[in-house]
Amino acid sequence: INTVTLEAAGGKTGVRQYVTPVGTEGCKGEAGLMIPPFAPAFALSPATTQSDLPDGVTTELSLPHNPLPTEIDSSQLKTASITLPEGLTLNPSAANGLKACTPAQIGIGTRNTVSCPAESKIGEVTLTVPDLPAAEPLTGSVYLGGPETGPITGPPYTMYVDAESPRYGVSVRLKGSVTPNETTGRLTATFSENPEQPFSNIKLKFNGGELAPLANPLTCGTASAETSFSPFTGQPAFAPPISSFAVDSNGKGGACPSPLPFSPTQTTSNLAPGNAGANTSFDFNLERTDGQQYLSQVKTVLPPGLLGKIPAVPLCEEAQAAAGTCSSASQVGVATVKAGSGSKPYEFPGFVYLTGPYNGAPYGLAIVVPATAGPFSLGNVVTRATINVDPSTTRVTVTSVLPTIFKGIPLRVKDVNINLNRQGYLINPTNCSAFATESTVTGSSGSVSPILSSPFQVNNCSTLAFKPSFKAKALAKTSKAFGASLETTLNIGAGQTNFKSVMVQLPKQLPSRLTTLQKACPEAVFAANPYHCPSGSFVGGARANTPTLPGKLQGPAILVSHAGLAFPDLDLVMEANGVRVILVGNTKISKGITTTTFASLPDVPVSSITVNLPIGAHSAVTGNGNLCLNPLVMPTTLIGQNGFKVTQKTKLAVAGCGVRIAGQKVIGNTAYITVQTYEAGRISGSGPNLATTYRYLGRAEKTATLKVPLSRRGRSRGRPLRVRLRVGFVSKKRGGPKSATTVTVTYR
Repeated sequence: INTVTLEAAGGKTGVRQYVTPVGTEGCKGEAGLMIPPFAPAFALSPATTQSDLPDGVTTELSLPHNPLPTEIDSSQLKTASITLPEGLTLNPSAANGLKACTPAQIGIGTRNTVSCPAESKIGEVTLTVPDLPAAEPLTGSVYLGGPETGPITGPPYTMYVDAESPRYGVSVRLKGSVTPNETTGRLTATFSENPEQPFSNIKLKFNGGELAPLANPLTCGTASAETSFSPFTGQPAFAPPISSFAVDSNGKGGACPSPLPFSPTQTTSNLAPGNAGANTSFDFNLERTDGQQYLSQVKTVLPPGLLGKIPAVPLCEEAQAAAGTCSSASQVGVATVKAGSGSKPYEFPGFVYLTGPYNGAPYGLAIVVPATAGPFSLGNVVTRATINVDPSTTRVTVTSVLPTIFKGIPLRVKDVNINLNRQGYLINPTNCSAFATESTVTGSSGSVSPILSSPFQVNNCSTLAFKPSFKAKALAKTSKAFGASLETTLNIGAGQTNFKSVMVQLPKQLPSRLTTLQKACPEAVFAANPYHCPSGSFVGGARANTPTLPGKLQGPAILVSHAGLAFPDLDLVMEANGVRVILVGNTKISKGITTTTFASLPDVPVSSITVNLPIGAHSAVTGNGNLCLNPLVMPTTLIGQNGFKVTQKTKLAVAGCGVRIAGQKVIGNTAYITVQTYEAGRISGSGPNLATTYRYLGRAEKTATLKVPLSRRGRSRGRPLRVRLRVGFVSKKRGGPKSATTVTVTYR
């Protein structure tokens, strides 16, 4: 642009601007001229070649220039794209103390002083241009760029380059974008807004040390960077330069193990070990070191008896759990994740929520860790876990697949800590034996660790009471076709030790029914699915109340045969809220007397357990004689998880034994009813057209006579007169049994 000032006669002046195009020839080979050369060279140099460590990488791009004025010089660089080696990725550790530079602070397109925060500097730049002495290059800084306001919320990420020459008053400011592959984390840096000015060399040296923005690949081998450079002439480089370096095990060319090492460590702690059976908090920690496979999957089996009380926490709904938006009401703990390469990984706090069914499990966890670090706020990293309960031991198993990359940034997780600290949620076992928390961890290359075991033990179990009650009842009515019935109920108050074993011996009057034992379910069928067992093996049902589940556990009682055992087990299969519990009762029959022992009950608090074996075509027991003739007892041994023992002779209450009609006759206006009673009490006779009669018996009577005459109205009725006579019995004992039976008598 030319400006001309003209002065006319009389002192008047005029100013005029005009543009004279300056043509450039031969840019694309016109008139037989050569195309301007374009032969960039590129080199990437690591500060360390050791795998999985923070790395202060240096990149250097050179573009040769012909100094002769009569020769065609190299084309200027328009666009540069550099794809770093696979595995050389962003390092979360760099977020410690990091800030971002805003567009206003870098001031591209202005001559404003660069005011980027010192904490946003991620490297240094050296720029050599042919118009200035080679010994006096432009120097400056590389900054992490961010938006004008607010945090960085995701890729592509911005990088600013500021190269200054205070002596010559030259400032070069460039903007680059860094785009990670969201699956692998591989980085591509692109500078697409370069000025059309010559340069001969530009070197970017990124920060090294523990907080370096880049970290080396985990896998050893050749790491190659790929490039793409475009000149302003539009003619790309004939062969884009490639730069490589070898990743090794120790930074000195050491051979790399194959497969990659994987030996994570686990620590746990019970925050209330001295309170057996009481509320507690539990801390779980998993750690890996640099150079080892990343954590990929964790399966943890909690110690026996360490359980959560599901009703104490409102469950987070699935939609909220998947989105990481559970309410605080569902929170059961906190999480802390340390991510990044080097000795100073970034610490991310998070939250643990209890959810409903997830991935086939009855319950789950949603572990929500906000990816907020330094100037970054990338959203929530949501990790889901399943909670399953072993049917036989009720040990809780928590399984989770851990994320390894988020928003294109490989997490390089070093430490995972879960602290379940919700008040009133976790409860301790009531067994003070030495147990363990056991985990199996899978690495990113597929290696599976040996079982990691952390000791677990509670104390003061002997301070817990053990005062259970055990009752049993049966019906007096028995038959050859339908056998007999039996129902047992076990109760215990809150705050006591849990049941460990129960042994019950049936009276000889209630032997096992052999025809039913022969219909027992084969163990293979039962193991595959108890509900596929033959119908004849279902002999009753069971139900239990526990504070660990919202619903009542209930389900069938099934006879199960095992090879090598003389008699089938009595297995109780109870379910509630998707949780199945199987209690195994080992059966022994000697001299016609059946003994059933539940020897290994899980350490779970229950307030009551009822087992009902009714009469029916496949009844478990049958009657041997009259159940009402003599008192029946069941020798019983109850043992708590703390070793306390209760032995008793449980009296079997037989319903329907109050009175039995043994005979009858009518003489004149009076019916003579012969009855049999089984304890002291009052018998009575009543009915239409009859005078109600009472008799008191001070003891059990095999042949007591009750005289029941016609009432005045009955005597006036015609003959023969058929009357339905009711014989009742009320026990002398307060709260004792009451019963009644009827008989039809004829007055002639």
